[in-house]
Amino acid sequence: MKKMTINFVVLFTLFFLFGAVIDIIVNLDEFNKIAAHASEDGSFFTRVNSLFSVAIGFEGPRLFQVFAYLHGVIAIGAMGFTASNMLRSREFVAIMAAGISLRRVAVPFLYVIAGISFLALLNQEYMLPKVAPLLLRDHDESGSKSAGSFSVPFTPDQKGSLLLAPSLNPATGIITEPSFLERDDKGRMIRQIQANSATWDNATHAGWFLAGGRSVDISFDETNGQATISTPVSVEFYPTELSPYILTLHRYGQYIGMLSISQLNKMLDAAGAFDKPMLRRHWYARFASIALNILAMVIVIPFFITKDAVIVSRQAVKGGAVALIILFGGMVVMLMPIAGIPSMVSVFLPAIVLIPIALLRAVCIRT
Repeated sequence: MKKMTINFVVLFTLFFLFGAVIDIIVNLDEFNKIAAHASEDGSFFTRVNSLFSVAIGFEGPRLFQVFAYLHGVIAIGAMGFTASNMLRSREFVAIMAAGISLRRVAVPFLYVIAGISFLALLNQEYMLPKVAPLLLRDHDESGSKSAGSFSVPFTPDQKGSLLLAPSLNPATGIITEPSFLERDDKGRMIRQIQANSATWDNATHAGWFLAGGRSVDISFDETNGQATISTPVSVEFYPTELSPYILTLHRYGQYIGMLSISQLNKMLDAAGAFDKPMLRRHWYARFASIALNILAMVIVIPFFITKDAVIVSRQAVKGGAVALIILFGGMVVMLMPIAGIPSMVSVFLPAIVLIPIALLRAVCIRT
C-alpha cells in the first residue's frame, strides 16, 4: 500500500507538472502581456516574479481538476509500476513460497484505489466548486478572479419567462441592460421588464434588484388579436431563480461537472430549463465512478500480478489500453442519455456490465 501510494503521488505530480509546463510554454505570450500590465514600472526581477505569479495563479487551480478527472487512470498506473517492481524482484515467488495466495497481494491495491476515489469525492464536493470560476478563464483572463463577462441569450426560468442581456459579469453578479419577458400559455409576451442594470439578491437568492427598472404590460383582444401596450411603470425587483450561478451553468456546459453534490441538489430543486435527467446522471456518477475505478483495477491487476514469466512492457501496454477503454468509455456511457432507461440505471450500467468480467479476472489470477 505504501509503495503504491508513493508511486501515485509521484506519477500525479509529474503528470500535472508536465501538462502545466507545456501549457505555460504554449501560452507564454498571453501570460507575459498580463504580467507586463501588472508591473508596468517594475524592474526585470519584478516582471519575472509577476510572470510566475500569473502562470501559477492560472495553472494552480487546475491541480484539483486534473485530480478529479484522472485519478483513476493514474492510480492504475501506480499499481502497474508497483507490481512491475515486485515482479522483477521476484517478490511474488517469495510470497507464493510462503503459502500466500497472490489474490491476497491484490487486495491492498484495491484499498488504495478505494481511498484515492474517496479523496476524489471529497475534492469534488469541497475543493472543485471553489476553484470552478478560475477554471473557466481563458488564458487572456489569467489575471482575473473569474471568467470574463458574456452575453445572455434567451434563457427561460421555471415560470416560462425569458431573460435576455448583452452582458453578465459572473464575478460581480451584475447584468447590463437586462430584459425579462413574461409570456402567456400561447407563448405571447404579456409583460416586458427592462432595466439599465440588475444585481443579484445574495441575501434571499430570490431575484434581481433592478436599477432604472420599468415594466410594460401587453394585453390582447381575443376577438381581433390586437395588442394594447400600457404605460411604463417603475420596477425595483424581479423574482426569478435565474441567478448568475445558473446563467453561468447555461454558458459553460463543463461547469456542471465541477459542481458539488449539494449544489446539484439545489439545481434539481430549481432546475428551470435544465435537463433534470442530466443533473441526476452527474449526481449518480460521483459514486458510480468509484465502482468503475475499483472494477477497472480488478480487471487490470492480473496483467501484473501473476506467477508466470511475462514481459512487463507488453503487459503494461495491454493493461493501459484496457484501463483507458474502461475508464474513459465508462464515463462517456455514464453521462450519456439512454432512451427508456432511468438515469440511475444508465449511470451504473458500465459497472453492472463489468462486475462479471472483474469476478472472472479475479478468479483467473494464476497463483
